[in-house]
Amino acid sequence: MKPANRVTDAETGESGWGWLYRASGLAALMVGMLFLLGMIGLAITGLRPGAIYGWLATVQDNWLAVLLKLNAGIDGVQFDQLHGLNLLDIAIMALGATTFVGLYAALRQTSGIWPLIAAAMPVVGIAVLYATRIAGRSGGMAAGLVISCVMLRSNVFGKEIALEGIVASVLLLAGDVGTSASSHSTVVATTMGIGYVLFMVWFFLIGRRLFQLGQGVSEEEAR
Repeated sequence: MKPANRVTDAETGESGWGWLYRASGLAALMVGMLFLLGMIGLAITGLRPGAIYGWLATVQDNWLAVLLKLNAGIDGVQFDQLHGLNLLDIAIMALGATTFVGLYAALRQTSGIWPLIAAAMPVVGIAVLYATRIAGRSGGMAAGLVISCVMLRSNVFGKEIALEGIVASVLLLAGDVGTSASSHSTVVATTMGIGYVLFMVWFFLIGRRLFQLGQGVSEEEAR
């Protein structure tokens, strides 16, 4: 008999998929780290505008950080920075897509279609971004919202992780929609700032949990 503190096949998809959980967990941790570097860049820019250079300058301007800085009215940040193919944004979306594939495997017994839709959203977002050079990035937040709602019905992930993902995704999507090229907004900047931090932490928590799933650790044992 399988020990009670182990995750059953019905809870996580199929046995033998530990490699996928570990790979997607690593991808989630990398997304969280890239968001953290963006946050460090935001903090430094806020204290000393123009102080960022070198390798940090290449990883600080993900699209969420740019949206946040636009609404905060930071000097030198232009709406045009959201146009074109930013390799950092594509990398984050690709890593996010890898993360959601692992989440699909873990949650497909809970809801087969919605985790699959969530896994497809970042991939579709990359295609849309390639075609339009501006739209499509929000696919990552939309995927986070969908998969977090599925988590509420599952015993694989804690309800706290699910709720954090929902709140983060809603705040970031609202901030994205509320951003204007012609004006700044403290309210939108605050909304995005809170959502940004929650989304970053969510990816770290997701990465940790996926690694645990790769070892067959249940939610009860993880606590």
